[in-house]
Amino acid sequence: MLKDAEKRKVKQIYRTVKSRNARQYIPAKFPAKGIMLNVNSKFMKKTIEKLIWLMIKMKLMCLVIALATTSLNAEVWSQQKKISLRLGETGLEQLFEEMQQQTKLKFIFNHEDVVGYTVSGSLRGMTVAEVLDAALADKPLKYEIVDDHIIISPKEFVQAQVEEVIKIKGKVTDHTGEPLPGVTVMLKNTDFGVATDVNGLYELSIQKNLAGTLVFSFVGMKAQEIAINGRTEINVKMESEVAEMDEVVVTGIFNKSRESYTGAVTTISDKELKMFRGRNMLSTLKNIDPAFNIVADNYSGSDPNTLPTVNIRGNSSLPMSVNELNTSVSQQLNQPLIIMDGFEISLQKLMDFNDEEIESINILKDASATAIYGSRGANGVVVITTKVPTPGKLKMVASAGFSLEIPDLSSYNLLDAEEKLALEKEVGLYDVTGKDPHSAQQLEEQYYATLKEVLRGVDTYWLSKPLRTGVGQNYNVRLEGGSRELRWSAGISYNNIAGAMKGSVRNTFSGTINLAYTVKNLRFQNQTMLDYNNSSESKYGSFSQYTELNPYWTEKDEKGNYYKSFRTVLGNYVSNPLYDASLNVRDESKYNLVTNNFSIEWNVFQGLKLRGQIGISKRQGNSDVFKPAEHSTFNSTTEWAKPENFFKKGSYRWGYTESSSLESRVTASYSDVFKDKHQLYAGLDWSLVQSKSYSYSIFAQGFSNQDYDFFGNARQYAENDHPTGTESISRQVGFTGNVNYTYDNRYYADFSFRMDGSSQFGSDKRFAPFYSIGIGWNIHREHFMRNPDVINTLRLRMSYGKTGSQQFASYEALRTYEFYSDKRYMMWNGAELKGLGNKDLKWQVTDQYDVGIEIGLWNNRISGTFDVYKKQTNNLLSKMDLPLANGFDSYTANVGVVDNIGFEASVSGYVVRDTEREIIWMLTGKLAYTKNEIKKLSEAIKRQTERALHDNSEINNMLFEGDSQYAIYAVPSLGIDPSTGKELFLDADGNVTSVWNSSAKRYFGQTEPKFRGNFNSLFTYKNLTVNLNFGFRWGGQQYNQTLLSKVEVTNSAIQYNVERRVWADRWQKPGDLKPFKGYGDEATKASSRFVMDERVFELQSASVSYRWQTPFISKLKLESINFDLNMSDVFYVSSIKRERGNNYPFERRMEF
Repeated sequence: MLKDAEKRKVKQIYRTVKSRNARQYIPAKFPAKGIMLNVNSKFMKKTIEKLIWLMIKMKLMCLVIALATTSLNAEVWSQQKKISLRLGETGLEQLFEEMQQQTKLKFIFNHEDVVGYTVSGSLRGMTVAEVLDAALADKPLKYEIVDDHIIISPKEFVQAQVEEVIKIKGKVTDHTGEPLPGVTVMLKNTDFGVATDVNGLYELSIQKNLAGTLVFSFVGMKAQEIAINGRTEINVKMESEVAEMDEVVVTGIFNKSRESYTGAVTTISDKELKMFRGRNMLSTLKNIDPAFNIVADNYSGSDPNTLPTVNIRGNSSLPMSVNELNTSVSQQLNQPLIIMDGFEISLQKLMDFNDEEIESINILKDASATAIYGSRGANGVVVITTKVPTPGKLKMVASAGFSLEIPDLSSYNLLDAEEKLALEKEVGLYDVTGKDPHSAQQLEEQYYATLKEVLRGVDTYWLSKPLRTGVGQNYNVRLEGGSRELRWSAGISYNNIAGAMKGSVRNTFSGTINLAYTVKNLRFQNQTMLDYNNSSESKYGSFSQYTELNPYWTEKDEKGNYYKSFRTVLGNYVSNPLYDASLNVRDESKYNLVTNNFSIEWNVFQGLKLRGQIGISKRQGNSDVFKPAEHSTFNSTTEWAKPENFFKKGSYRWGYTESSSLESRVTASYSDVFKDKHQLYAGLDWSLVQSKSYSYSIFAQGFSNQDYDFFGNARQYAENDHPTGTESISRQVGFTGNVNYTYDNRYYADFSFRMDGSSQFGSDKRFAPFYSIGIGWNIHREHFMRNPDVINTLRLRMSYGKTGSQQFASYEALRTYEFYSDKRYMMWNGAELKGLGNKDLKWQVTDQYDVGIEIGLWNNRISGTFDVYKKQTNNLLSKMDLPLANGFDSYTANVGVVDNIGFEASVSGYVVRDTEREIIWMLTGKLAYTKNEIKKLSEAIKRQTERALHDNSEINNMLFEGDSQYAIYAVPSLGIDPSTGKELFLDADGNVTSVWNSSAKRYFGQTEPKFRGNFNSLFTYKNLTVNLNFGFRWGGQQYNQTLLSKVEVTNSAIQYNVERRVWADRWQKPGDLKPFKGYGDEATKASSRFVMDERVFELQSASVSYRWQTPFISKLKLESINFDLNMSDVFYVSSIKRERGNNYPFERRMEF
């Protein structure tokens, strides 16, 4: 007979065996295999059940008897024998397997009970019972040893015995001591918990042997985990989750604790990206941090296909020449480095990237932060971390929305038809004095014909013709799941942007697959990304064309056909852009990008990690620009009217680019704490990058019909043209070391060193060292600051470092040759020298100093930061003059020096923080100041500037030592003489004159504002969030080109439409005090009268979000449904009245 205790054990084994999902079980070999019985009668059913139960009992009795001989085995193992295990982050199942291999014990458990739980650390010289006690201490699992079987099962919350249950109570308050109702109090890793009442009180009963850790969570507060440790009363003070993302700074190579980080950095969470969402990712970053500057582009406006110019803390490079300065060729020289998950990406990819895949973004600004990137870090670094798969059941996040692109024409104020005709009459365009009778009659007939059109109501608003309210759409789906060992995620997104100009479209499709596999101390991760972009420019041409068309013209004739052109009062012909748009015109570009990043991370032992990464990417793109023979381009000049050019009409420009990159990196990092006060972090990194690219372009002509838009239908290459192409290859290697030391969480120091090598330099200058050093002081950790009532965070940091730049063509340092393709000597081809090169070309080096302070008051109710910095860039590339006898007029050398100094400040505070009613209102202000100064220029650029001063050129942007590279130069103006209506100037000697002379030009300001900032208001009430983000800038000047092209125009220019200010603000008679000259044919020259102080205030973004969570949603197996409304560029107010968006208008964007 079995004893009662043995019976219970047998039943326990039997219950485990019956589990369908048991990983291991004792097989039951039932008889009558394959026999079918008819068990329709109740008697037969009961009989069979009794027989089966009897057979099970017999087999279990045999089993128990068989196991009796080894019953001491488990006791020996559990009480005497020792085992050792070295664990990284190991799942429970894997732990049981390793224990089973060492002990020969058999583990019985339900897979669903243990999945997701992990253990870590090193277990040495411990018994089986001690290992299991440690592994299951904080988990809702228990174990029981039955002979040589160990049964793992869930803990049951059945209070079988009063003495085994403990009651835990307490009170939860906020930082001010006010009670917090509705705080969730859960026993960790279980579904067992309660919520606090209106007084912040809670009470729960827990089985004593299960009392592990309590988790306190509440919206807007940091979750807290507190071990019970036998206590029966636990009171908790919740803290705001402000700046929770700032605790760790991701630099792309090493991850640093914010508490001991000496660099200047802005950390942006995925939540902020949604709240400050702009028209693309770049404008979103500008909305959040004013130090991330997008240079204002009045020409391109809101064109979705234009890549903006971006810089951080000013420009660190100079243009090669004055011509480059005025054509904006040099702007991309100051572009920051973009890093995503450890690998470099392009600015265009960041602009098109799906923000739903981003976990966080860190903007690294000073040398202490960017020195680890050496030669690529001088312009700042943007580090993007994408979301990693989370384990668990299948989770899906899906979103769908649409966007509206609404044209903003508030800056345009053109004449209507009646006003325009009256102005033409007033300035004498219809004056027949001195004309022959035939011409006079034609002029009068034209006037009355135009007047007839005006009187019958013709008043065409041309600005509306190429515009629309663009309706775009976007979709995003992300799936993720898996176990702790194998996780996965997959996401696809589609974003369609329909611009305000008809036919302007940008379509982006992205797909991402992430796999992460963990085995013992190794973690493998692979990320594959596919991006496809297809963009089209508007067929309606430049928007500035429509601002010149007269309102008394109509777009179509009586038959409904578009007019090809219009005749002005002076007999000139203006093409109708609407006719061109009706043709088969095409201006498209496409690219596809495939990226695969693979990494292995090995936790060698506690504190030491090794990581290897390799990334491969390939990009292919092509562009097509087709204009048929009927296009106005081939009818606008007399050259195309020649008979020999008739069959050359129609053109097709086709281009193709292909680039690839291979990047590999090996990183080792070690961190440890000694004697509870000394924290050490050390890291080493080696990287190798290779980039290859090539492109070619073909320009053909001779397409006799607009339907012949296939490249093969071309008649010939364009005249005096031939296929062109470029290719380049560059390699970079870098070795980086970083050490960070912290003493008692109070004092910390950081040192980085990097040795970089690049194939872009001469053989003797390919390697260069870069480094940084930083120190910091957590003043709030000092003894005299402990438990403060006012100051809870006070941190001071300082840093210095050297970084570099290599933003120039790959072969600038090398002597290059070009093969003849159309000349040869007998059977041999020749080659000519294409570039001299300079083997002594060195790295551009930037010295950076930064001092920063961070402060938090009244439990972070008010917080702020302040940084002051100086950047000096030496060895800037510049053109040097050569005697023409060399065959070249210049070569590239290291000459220039530029300084940037400035500061950045931010303050945020809670106006309302009522956690009881779940109301939060927070205000944030940020300000950035930058001053740019040229310290040294090459003699070649100085001579170019002198030539621009003395050749009567109207160039306004020039380079002088001591001034900003954004400087505006103009001839000083005293305004309009009231007696004559003429403009008065100052010459180079300061004398008043009416003669304009370019040699008198002086400095009148700079185009880049000295101050930029934003102001943000964030309001939340329960599940509703409203965020308003205002931007402002001042301290800069702009040359108002609108005044020259639309206001102070010559009489002959009035044959086209102009602004209303021509009527009201121009001088008419002696004694008039007007800002603009009187009517006449004397062209206006550039002067200081058109240089104006710019002050801008705008609502950059506004968002409203509501999170819908109800029991009904839960029944649908949904976690929540979010409704979001985002608006960008809502309004814009400027001290300068000018036309905004010359080639493409600005837009207001609304996204739902």
